[in-house]
Amino acid sequence: MKHYKYGKGKEQKVAELLRSKKASVKSSPASRGAADLKVLFPTGTKWYVQVKSSRRGMPASPSTKDLGRLKQSSTKGGATPVVAKVSPRSIKFTSARSGRSLTPPSTKRRR
Repeated sequence: MKHYKYGKGKEQKVAELLRSKKASVKSSPASRGAADLKVLFPTGTKWYVQVKSSRRGMPASPSTKDLGRLKQSSTKGGATPVVAKVSPRSIKFTSARSGRSLTPPSTKRRR
């Protein structure tokens, strides 16, 4: 239960950061979905985010099964599957498909 609470707190930290970028963020109830957060940016970009956290060092990557579920639900939802790794000092976003580093899009809407 302690780990669940810790992880939920880190999800909220990621959600706050994304909201500061003007994104609309929905949290999955009780970690049941493939994505912890569903994010819609003002640009129209959608991210389905799986949050991983660690009390020290870099957090572990999601399991192959979890990554598969994230990619599948993202495809259905027309979103980019993203893994957010939260360490005590930083939050890093990476694409679940390519492993490339991602940055939340700027707040300007595309034309």
